Order: sequence, then C-alpha cells, then structure tokens
Amino acid sequence: MSLYQITQWCFFGFGVYNLIYLLWKHISYLKNKINLQAIDKAATATLILAGSIYTLTFVTDWIFIFIHSESEESQHLFSRLKGPYGFSLYTQQLSYIFFSLIFLLKFVRKISLLRLIFGCILMLNFERIVIITTSIHRDYLPSSWTMYQPFWGAFIIDWLLKFIIFCSFTTVIYFIQNRTKK
Repeated sequence: MSLYQITQWCFFGFGVYNLIYLLWKHISYLKNKINLQAIDKAATATLILAGSIYTLTFVTDWIFIFIHSESEESQHLFSRLKGPYGFSLYTQQLSYIFFSLIFLLKFVRKISLLRLIFGCILMLNFERIVIITTSIHRDYLPSSWTMYQPFWGAFIIDWLLKFIIFCSFTTVIYFIQNRTKK
C-alpha cells in the first residue's frame, strides 16, 4: 500500500462523504441533530491534507522521472504519455490535485452544486474509464458478452473500505481540531 493509494482512497472517500453530507444538509429534520459544520471542517481539512501530500509525492516522482530520463522505465512512461490514451495518466493526477485544493476556497465549500460536481469528479477513476472504453471497443462481440460478470459485493466492499479509511482520518483531524480549541 503506497502513499498514492491512501490519498486516492481519501479522495474517493471524500466524494462519498460529500454525497452523504449534501443529502444530510438538505434534510431539515436531520440538520439540527449533529454539528455538521465541525464535521465538514474536519472532512475538508482531511481532503486538503491528502491533496497536499498527493501534490508533494506527484512533484517528487516527476522530478525523479526527469532526472533519470534515460532509464527504460522513464522512456516507457514518456511513450505512454504520447499515446492515444496518454491523457488518462496526467488527467487523473491533475484533477486530484486541482479539485482537492480548490476546497481551500470558502465559496466552493458553501455552494452545494459545486461541491456535488467536484466530489463526483474526485470519485472518478480515468484509468478505469479508459480500460472499460478499450474493452468495449475491442470486445464488443455477442460471443464475449457473458465473459465478465461483475460481483457487486466487491464494489460495495471497496467503496465502504475507502469511505471508512477517509472517515478514520477525518475523525483524527476532528479530535485534533477540537482539542486545540479547549
């Protein structure tokens, strides 16, 4: 498990949290039960921290790639960037960086429609979209329609695991923020 994976799980977890938060925020009888502002402040702090860590590791990795540009792995990466699906390599990272750090702005945190759009973008996985697109393009034959049957329990467990990891980090940041206030 790498730092990239943990931060990507936090991005996805924030997307799921964001959907729950927006639903909870607009249901009037649930609004007064929990202090949503304190929880949301901790959740956005978790997202911003994950985005900052992801940015640092992304920049560090690319510095090492350019320093060792003569290696075979770097040459392979550069050829993938120039290929037909090269956009999936840098679009994913740049969207994680941009959409996680955009939550530093207060108006983005306040406007529900922006939160919904940015949260859904953080949940996207461009590499998976490219894999699905190329699989459909190459294997769109009636004889291969029954080859892949998704196990929906695995999707639910995956989403739940990512959400729990994000919530655990958010809980730690929530208690740190409230402990320093006293």
